[in-house]
Amino acid sequence: MLTGAVDLAAVLQTASAQHRAGDLEAAEALYRRVLEAVPVEPNALHLLGVIAYQRGDAQAAVGLISKALEALPRVADIHSNLGSALRAVGRHQDALAHCRQAIALGPGDAQAHANLARVLNDLEDFAAALEASRQAIALAPNMAFAHTCMAVALVGLGRLGEAGSAYQASLRLDPDQPEVLSRFAEVLQRLDQSEAAMICHSRAVSLKPDDPRLHLARSETLMSQLDVAGALEAARSAVRLASDMPEAWNALGICLNALGQFDEAARSFRRVLEIDPTSALAYRGLMIVERNAVSPAELDRLVGLVARPDLPAGRRIDAGFAAGDWFDHIGDYDTAFGYYAAANALTRETLHAKGRRFDPVAFHHSVDRVIATFTPAFFAAAGEWGNPSRLPVFAVGMPRSGTTLVEQILASHSAVAGCGETRDLDRVARRLALENPGRAEIDWSATSAQRQAGAYLARLWTSAQGAARVVDKMPDNVFLLGVAAALFPGAQMLLLRRDLRDTCLSCFFRPFGDAHAFSVDLLDCAQRALGVQRLMAHWRAVLKTQVLDVTYESLVQDPEMEIRRLVAYLGLAWEPECLTFHRTDRPILTASSWQVRQPMYTTSVGRWRLYAKHLTGMLALLEARAVHTD
Repeated sequence: MLTGAVDLAAVLQTASAQHRAGDLEAAEALYRRVLEAVPVEPNALHLLGVIAYQRGDAQAAVGLISKALEALPRVADIHSNLGSALRAVGRHQDALAHCRQAIALGPGDAQAHANLARVLNDLEDFAAALEASRQAIALAPNMAFAHTCMAVALVGLGRLGEAGSAYQASLRLDPDQPEVLSRFAEVLQRLDQSEAAMICHSRAVSLKPDDPRLHLARSETLMSQLDVAGALEAARSAVRLASDMPEAWNALGICLNALGQFDEAARSFRRVLEIDPTSALAYRGLMIVERNAVSPAELDRLVGLVARPDLPAGRRIDAGFAAGDWFDHIGDYDTAFGYYAAANALTRETLHAKGRRFDPVAFHHSVDRVIATFTPAFFAAAGEWGNPSRLPVFAVGMPRSGTTLVEQILASHSAVAGCGETRDLDRVARRLALENPGRAEIDWSATSAQRQAGAYLARLWTSAQGAARVVDKMPDNVFLLGVAAALFPGAQMLLLRRDLRDTCLSCFFRPFGDAHAFSVDLLDCAQRALGVQRLMAHWRAVLKTQVLDVTYESLVQDPEMEIRRLVAYLGLAWEPECLTFHRTDRPILTASSWQVRQPMYTTSVGRWRLYAKHLTGMLALLEARAVHTD
């Protein structure tokens, strides 16, 4: 039994020393001994709450630290630690208030600034989080956690290069941070540094093999690398380690959807909703793989998510698109459009906060530049560049114009493989520019061009698996067909055409997020589509026999004639399996995964008419150019 203030202080001092040394059991025993003598001793309550937090019991931590705060309301550390505990139980606004109070009481406390940055990152206030992390680093340059918070904020702002540097700074200070390695890997992947990303993931998993979040992050990166089998295995590992982790089940559902295993995917998404009824991603997944999946009660919960200001913007956006899909499916088009419009408006806000927006004037000028650069004179000058390979087939156009469908049809042929949407051609174009600094494209080195053509083919061969043709279906390669044609004069280009009214509407109804900033506004969709149309007209004029127009409406209305024409264009013998493309067993990672595994249907043709009264501005812009189909 403690007998006085001296004994109490001595025990607390000893307990704190053991706590700092990492001996939580010994420290806890001493804190409890103090509380037996003085049940409301605030320092013991506070530090016992910190131990609870360290052990993962954030709820207990909130209770203990809150009691300590009643006795010591002006101690910065107590506010700061309570903020961390409140964040862990999802009470972010309360956490924010205590983090700010900690800084008000102790403005020189770097940890308090870093804790504030973490909460602000959770709330997606990335600009404020960046400033808070800078304050922390200014006060404590060697605090790895502060550099990590800065990296997260920079990722949120879309400043990936700077985020990578911040993660590197954190790892230099503390190399054995599995969670930081995993997040750094995600940034590296987005910076097209795939090998480095997988090295980071592997090290993270080796440091903490029983952490399901690390396996989940690895699965997501493998999916972005088009390794669906690897992503599925990693997602199953995450589920085995944490059967109550909704994100793991959602990733599993996404993998199964990509493989066409829709029933099992639906079960995975339903498991997500059992664990977390607020998961808008799971509702979206169900809408893709099981069209009649959402019950009236589930629909009520889904639409309720859209209007919840306490949810992060990303969840509300996902919920809005999922609700739009459901009402579109049942034919309530006015309600559907309202949800799509709200989801796009919120997406637009988040993009603008990151400095991301579609500039139609700049886009128009970029199309002008491509047309002015890739002229007959350019192709005459580039005559020595070419690699004679006929392996590549480029399917290009606007997103949602049918590139996935065409790839699926052609990949059903025994001599054709599909590599999905890769950024390989874009990487080649960027490397050519770097290797020819200050030189116009027409003056690029033939040696450099041949080297980059070889590098592209080497990557394509990994997808070919013995096929004579490989379809690269990245729609935005429409901006790079001049480079592709110069590097591969034997390659074939498929220009995908679809009624621009349907194309624009379909883009507006898909949650592209950062990938396509134009998609959040119907007028921007129209400007983008008109520019792509103008560019494709240029490619027809200068590439002539190297390109083939493929019209979506003709393809779905007379599939056999159009598919035979496609196969003949590639110089291949006819195979009837191309007509049963929906049975082809191959991964599909785009939003069209369900559609292209169905027999050909025509219900998407003229779909814009169902929403015509909401499309007046877009229709007027297209009408002014007298353009519907390309």
